[in-house]
Amino acid sequence: MDESERQFILGNLQETRETFLAETKTVREDQARWKPTSDRWSILECAEHVAVSEEGMFYLLTREAMPLGTLTVCVGREREILARGTDRSKKFTAPETMAPTGRFATLAEALRTFQENRSRTITYVEGCGQELCNQEVVHPLFGRVTANECLALLTIHPARHSLQVRELRQHPQFPK
Repeated sequence: MDESERQFILGNLQETRETFLAETKTVREDQARWKPTSDRWSILECAEHVAVSEEGMFYLLTREAMPLGTLTVCVGREREILARGTDRSKKFTAPETMAPTGRFATLAEALRTFQENRSRTITYVEGCGQELCNQEVVHPLFGRVTANECLALLTIHPARHSLQVRELRQHPQFPK
């Protein structure tokens, strides 16, 4: 990872962290548990998912990355992932291991865990001397991707769910 790439990713990691925290900052616990329908996530469930996904993708990057095999590398795809990662018009089903299950008793606890996980990711990127584009991981949703692409997915993920939190907060029946 060259220094300009590192600074670009670090800026995005910090920005998406701050965006998610800002969107959840004034949410009360009763609001955090509210769901518009039983099949939609609450804000607390979004926060749980973001915290758990950060940890899971970090694990992929640091423990599961392998030398690039036969995967065809698309140069610059990381920037496309970052640019399109917040498009909420296409819904995804979270992998079972990253779906909300009530791991956190409060929104504050989920957010604290997310912040700890994101801080660990930032520290990793600050010291990363590896060429992540020469490694691959198996992402639970997207299959084989380069480690660079996995890092881009990890980076943009909280911003996508920031928009989901905003949608919930703007719902006409959201508790005031």
